[in-house]
Amino acid sequence: MELNELKLEVLDLNQQAAMLIKVGKVQEAKAKLEKAADLDPMVVDTYRNYGDLYMAVEQYKDAKNAYKKALLVEKSGVLYFLYGNACFMNDDVHEGLENYNNAISAGYDSDEMMFFMGMAYEHLNDDNMALRYFQKASLKNPSRPDYMVKKISVMVRLGMMESAEKETDVLLSVAPELYDGYHIKIQLLMQRGALREAVTFAKAATERFPEDAELMYDYVKCMALAKDYENAIRVLNQAKQMKYFEAVKTGFMILEAQIAAENDNFDYAVQCCEECIAIAPDSEQAGEAGFILMNLYFVQENLEQAMKQANALVAKETGDPYYHAALYYKALCLKRLGKQEESSFAYKNANAIYRLHTLQNPAAVDVYLYRAMCLKDMEEYDKALEMLDFILGLDEEIAEVYTVKAEIYNAMGKKAQADALLDKAYAIKPELKPQDGKDGE
Repeated sequence: MELNELKLEVLDLNQQAAMLIKVGKVQEAKAKLEKAADLDPMVVDTYRNYGDLYMAVEQYKDAKNAYKKALLVEKSGVLYFLYGNACFMNDDVHEGLENYNNAISAGYDSDEMMFFMGMAYEHLNDDNMALRYFQKASLKNPSRPDYMVKKISVMVRLGMMESAEKETDVLLSVAPELYDGYHIKIQLLMQRGALREAVTFAKAATERFPEDAELMYDYVKCMALAKDYENAIRVLNQAKQMKYFEAVKTGFMILEAQIAAENDNFDYAVQCCEECIAIAPDSEQAGEAGFILMNLYFVQENLEQAMKQANALVAKETGDPYYHAALYYKALCLKRLGKQEESSFAYKNANAIYRLHTLQNPAAVDVYLYRAMCLKDMEEYDKALEMLDFILGLDEEIAEVYTVKAEIYNAMGKKAQADALLDKAYAIKPELKPQDGKDGE
């Protein structure tokens, strides 16, 4: 076969392989690539297409090897980008970033690569860098609403709420048919405490997307937070008739349990939580249901059952907020049950886990608070106060910090100082103030 004919044959085989990959004919594509490689092992497209093939079937290690071979033939920016993607998908995130930067150095600069770099930094929990690259991706291609959604999500995590709301309004204007914008807007309104505005907006969103069960969930949640329980239950019952209700059933069950608890319907709240756990025992909703059950039993002073739920959450070792809460409640229940030796061990164990978590996640303010609560319960008041003052140095608007400090000052016989701290807490979060003369935990 003549040289030009050989080259054309290899190019033809590669083009056919690429088309077969797009339609999911993997084995047929692989046969074409094997033939191309036999005819000429030095054609870069063959190894690039091999990489694309392995990416399509989620064999990321093989994809890395294929793209690496392509780079041996030709060091181009796009190949560094593709190799970086394979690294990222193979959980080799640092190697992925190294190759994305190699792509930039080679002159390759695309919105898609900026987006993947943002994803990589997000995976590494570096939200500042993630935001930087999501912003670059959005600037390069403003028509991609998925870039905006990611950017807004990072802004929320960084506490940039005002910017997140502005970006969400832009998202709604450029992609009015995208569900995500409405969902994010509702979450931001709820987080800001604009509950009536959130209810109004959520209602309009459900009218625009009447078959969207997740937006209906948002609507019910808004009403529940606004303490409009009657309408929340009415809409929740309507949601049960929706076509896609089963897909989000556990989330609605959590809401139903919370509403039942607020209405002092303890038995029904327990029933909802137990059913939720039975349906999806390993889901995030099951963790939340277990957390609610633990609190329900604790408030009812059924400490054995509360500790049973705490133990179940601790055993899962999920490392999520429900796990951290359960570690503390387990120790507290043991203390309330008079099991001093066991509770002392549980507090020390919880504090050790909390310390390790905060060393790895220095922004985890909630876990610092649990550390302070453990120290308070162990009557190590000076250490607890030092930890609480550290938290206030990070954020002075956390009401629970003042309530825990108040408990310590009350235990130390400093009632006037304790009362002043409680006033601060109630000013920040009025719902913490006990009603009808009842003392809160």
